[in-house]
Amino acid sequence: MSITIIFIQYSLLRKYEWQDILPIDSHYVVKFEEPEARSKMKPTWFLMSILSFCTQIRPSALFATTPPPPEVDLIIVGAGLSGLSTAYHAKKAGLTYILLEASPHIGGRIRSASYPEELQGEVGLEEIWEENPTLDIIRELHIPLEKFVTVFSSYQFGGKTLSFTQDSNESFLQSILSPTEYQAYQVWDARMAVLYAQLQKNPKDPALVELQKVSFSDWVKQDKSLTEKIYELIRIQSEPEYGTSWSQICALDGIAEWHIFSGKGEESYHVIGGNQKLAEAMAAAVGMEHLSLNTRVTQIQSTENGVLVRASDASTYRESLYRGKYVVSTIPLYMLQEIQFTPPLTPTHREAIQSQTWGSYFTAHVILDAAAQEYWHVKGKNILPLRAEGPLGVIYDGFSPKADATKVLLNLLITGPAAENFNLRIRSVEQIQTDITQSLDTLWPGSGKFIRGFAFYRYHPRAIASWPVGRSRFDTLSDEMRKPFGRVYFAGDYTEGTHSHHAAQSALRVINSITHGEPAAHPSGAQLVPHAPPCKGPATSPCKKL
Repeated sequence: MSITIIFIQYSLLRKYEWQDILPIDSHYVVKFEEPEARSKMKPTWFLMSILSFCTQIRPSALFATTPPPPEVDLIIVGAGLSGLSTAYHAKKAGLTYILLEASPHIGGRIRSASYPEELQGEVGLEEIWEENPTLDIIRELHIPLEKFVTVFSSYQFGGKTLSFTQDSNESFLQSILSPTEYQAYQVWDARMAVLYAQLQKNPKDPALVELQKVSFSDWVKQDKSLTEKIYELIRIQSEPEYGTSWSQICALDGIAEWHIFSGKGEESYHVIGGNQKLAEAMAAAVGMEHLSLNTRVTQIQSTENGVLVRASDASTYRESLYRGKYVVSTIPLYMLQEIQFTPPLTPTHREAIQSQTWGSYFTAHVILDAAAQEYWHVKGKNILPLRAEGPLGVIYDGFSPKADATKVLLNLLITGPAAENFNLRIRSVEQIQTDITQSLDTLWPGSGKFIRGFAFYRYHPRAIASWPVGRSRFDTLSDEMRKPFGRVYFAGDYTEGTHSHHAAQSALRVINSITHGEPAAHPSGAQLVPHAPPCKGPATSPCKKL
């Protein structure tokens, strides 16, 4: 792996003032302009200029004195998929809003990386499943998509690779299972579909609630008609979806996760040119002027009349106050522990947050000579994605705009213990390179000699929402997090499930609740008068007339 460090000579900066940073196709061009009779650059300005380059913020923004906007309807905390979706639907409903994002980028885990070799790969979100409400936004914004009709992936079993070269999920399963195994699997899968339908209709059914008390793995293995090969199929196909072991989640959540594989399986989509184009298009649609990056929320005060939010600029540590009618927090629930709430969150909220567990993931991009493609092509067909074990995780193809590219990219989405070790900095990047190279050579003997570079992307160890055995996304604690807390609403995938479609669904839940005028109880016990947003849209717009 190569690391590039750019040094800008201080004497040069004394001569030329840093005027702007112009983004061009994910690269940045620094524009200089020779000043006329200007004083020498002060060291403080020099340091801030370097800081602004690293954080993609213009120097002028670091010393901006522009006050926060006047009161808005919604103060949205977080500009990931859930935050952007909330703003998008709020705009359609005629609500005013501002998004406060602690990091220097938009989109949360929707990120795509590009390389000088004219290669690209996803850093976070890979697929957009067909039930995802985000697809409606994508179509409204005319974002080009490519579709995948198969949900299962090639995978390793017993030291062998079971390659998916067929045209359908059923054909693949029939190719790897015996007739008896396939019939047993069909019976089990049909039962899963029935249970999922019941779960959608009434998750409080006592028979379903009992499934919170047993792990997904133990519950599946109670079915003795299934063989070890089927157990492994279920485990290795589903674990990357929740980022942890199937023994660490309850059967109820396992049923909820399996539905994307059930029957013919859900179709999935990918944004042509990289999923980050989705985040960029959504940000443009909601208006960049409504986004404040590097803005970390530290306090949320809720009253009977509105909310007051205090936030700190990550570059200058200058704090600002934002006033609104409601707050929509879309950040992961564990990050609520870093915010001061007035009045404080209830013991039930704290229990819901502190008892939630997590799944982990880590992304590695491996650049190889194009000749290496022969290893993941069988009978002329690309067998990726491939669900491997250990440090390889799920192996996806990267992409390139050039048909005759001399290099290719493998996109490794690593989950579970291997990801936790990477994210916690237990192992050095050199050790990670060695682990991946050796594992690729074991999977495809001789492939290691084609490797030309690595790039690694770490995430917070609690990157994916998960619930331990004894809890689930359907229990009363989770229900509590989906209720408004005075004028504060909690959204994001951590309130609903593990996938991006849960983030998008949470945004719809919150906007529907606010725009339909459902009254919320203030923590003091007083009943709040619901805000009636102005009807700026058509008659069918989900808003109340004043």
